Amino acid sequence: MKIADWLEGHAVSGVTVEGDTSLEEAARALLGKPECRDIYVTDPEGRVVGHLGFRRLADVLLHRSTSSRRQMLERVTPGPVREFMEQHFISARLDEHVHDVLYKNMEQWLEDIPVLDADNRLAGIIRLVDFVRAAIQPSDQSLD
Repeated sequence: MKIADWLEGHAVSGVTVEGDTSLEEAARALLGKPECRDIYVTDPEGRVVGHLGFRRLADVLLHRSTSSRRQMLERVTPGPVREFMEQHFISARLDEHVHDVLYKNMEQWLEDIPVLDADNRLAGIIRLVDFVRAAIQPSDQSLD
């Protein structure tokens, strides 16, 4: 099965922000989508140019102890997301086979992989939890 086919039945959108977005704005966008764990940084044309993982974001935000979400956001380090993003990250393409993407997940200990279209725009997110769910639930949609 190709990734494009998988996404038809398991659509997960991601959080995207432009590189000049503040960390506070990015954190608010991520907190607004609890099913998402990562932020994908785009250029002005919407092409994905970087990745800011939840753990990295949390590390920057929680540099001091906090007792509330509001306090956490008040202590955000100044600077845009492009200063904290990873420029090199694993992604998948719509025409790749599901097994190849699953291998990437398992080899790199990733839980989510962004799927990019031919123009490097975010087409969706492949989540390891959805692969596991498909493996244990009888269904018409196999991973082949």
